[in-house]
Amino acid sequence: MTKFIIIIILIFTIEFANASGTSKLIDFMISSSGTVEVLSKYGIKSKDAKLVESYLSTSLTALGSKKSITKSELLDVISKLPVTGQDAKVRKELQVLLDKSEAELKKEDIVTAVNHIIYLANRHGKSIVITCTECVNENLTKNGFKFTVENIKKISTKKILDEVIPNNPSDLQNYISSRMRRLGLGDYSKVTPVIVAPEEEKSFALFLGLIENGSPDIKKLTESVKKISTKNGKVNLIDSSNPNKFWKVVINDMSPEEIESWTKTLNEVSLRADKEKISPEEAFYKILKEKSEGNELLVSKYKLIKLKRCFFK
Repeated sequence: MTKFIIIIILIFTIEFANASGTSKLIDFMISSSGTVEVLSKYGIKSKDAKLVESYLSTSLTALGSKKSITKSELLDVISKLPVTGQDAKVRKELQVLLDKSEAELKKEDIVTAVNHIIYLANRHGKSIVITCTECVNENLTKNGFKFTVENIKKISTKKILDEVIPNNPSDLQNYISSRMRRLGLGDYSKVTPVIVAPEEEKSFALFLGLIENGSPDIKKLTESVKKISTKNGKVNLIDSSNPNKFWKVVINDMSPEEIESWTKTLNEVSLRADKEKISPEEAFYKILKEKSEGNELLVSKYKLIKLKRCFFK
């Protein structure tokens, strides 16, 4: 009888422990409602929490190649990523964070884990490109989130991302190097993270893919980007003395009118920079300032764009 009572007590003790605080961060990460719940708990508003959850869901799908992934599957996928250098450091930090219990968690743990998952999905997952939050969502930036996930719907662009752009970082760099060499766009072996950061490589590769396989209006836009990066008749997209990231414009889903507007603006930037012997950045802001004169809303947007320097950092 005593032995039976001890067993019962032991069972109750175990069940109580499991029901009171042994959930780990990974349990929240693999659950849509769990992600929103834990984010809301740390002061991230419902709308922003749902947005982060959508980025996380897309990233987990990119890593696991299916919409729903279990805890063991996620841990297995992460452990098998062919990571080196900075990516290896990110993975190790993520593994430690995912194993933290609910009682140990801090807001920065959750934010960092989300950032790391999105980063690794972009670097090693299938069909995902990301951009910084600073130019997209100020609230997320204030809360420490670094990335947003681009929702590419344009069929021609998505096809290039799905079928042409490699997922493995090493293959991706080889793809970029060979395309740049063949198209005469610069020597990618000389690139620095300031010009193209690791998390920007897939977007940059997509831009290169669109040069050859984009729609006619997109090809015109890529030509405008190339003009800005041309000196003495030679194109160099990664020239540290003439830095810009206008190639980021091209990968966005845009209407024909928006594509035409950007093409016209970038052509003006190229002409202005050449004529006045100034940098593309100076020419871009001069043109935006002139276009915004007399309109308070446009002036405020111009000031914000200049402050954030989205195409020049």
